Amino acid sequence: MKEVLIAASPRQALGKGSARKIRATGQIPGVMYGPEIEPMPILVPEAEFRKAYRASAGTSTIFTLNVNGKPNKVIIREMQRDPITSRITHLDFHAISMNRPIHIQVPVHLVGTPIGVKAEGGIMQTLLREIEISCLPTNIPEHVEVDVTNLGIGDSIHVRDVTIPNVDVLTESSSTIVVISAPTIIKVETPAVEAVQVEGAEGAAPAEGAEGAPAAAAAAPGEAKKEEKKDEKEKKGKEKG
Repeated sequence: MKEVLIAASPRQALGKGSARKIRATGQIPGVMYGPEIEPMPILVPEAEFRKAYRASAGTSTIFTLNVNGKPNKVIIREMQRDPITSRITHLDFHAISMNRPIHIQVPVHLVGTPIGVKAEGGIMQTLLREIEISCLPTNIPEHVEVDVTNLGIGDSIHVRDVTIPNVDVLTESSSTIVVISAPTIIKVETPAVEAVQVEGAEGAAPAEGAEGAPAAAAAAPGEAKKEEKKDEKEKKGKEKG
């Protein structure tokens, strides 16, 4: 468990307009609440908080929030960000009792390179990045370490495979943390090449009017009927004459 000190001060002005002015001065508006204290609006220096957050394990860290010189053990319950700039716009701190269990999300850290990736060309898929636990604040781990070195293609690690001392795991035991999948093979079909007849090649069909070509094939059916009608007219004319 890591503890990080942050200085804070009470916040008097409330509302969206005042929150924008507060952020413009380099501070983050927030609130501190818990089962043993009344909700308290506070201000946290942005630069100091960013430095402390980078040095910590994040949301699983216990922070000591000094408000007017009074220390409060807190964890971060919610951290709101601007959707465009990702700048922190609001902080929710939950004041905790060191003698009561709390529910908290602990980050998962994968260690090693799987055999299935290094030697077999597989793909490692991380499906769970945090595990929810319940424990006393003094037993909160900074992270849950999961060794993936011996995983081959088709192998996986579930929550039930991980041991976390002195805590109750709340995440479903059958939840998959990581799995090694087989590489995706894309088959490319080769288009069929059409045969092209070349003039003079053996077996090529004779051109129209060439020697040996059937005469009847060259005549269209409509032309044949016209010839028959013409012959009939000429025959009738001769008989009348």
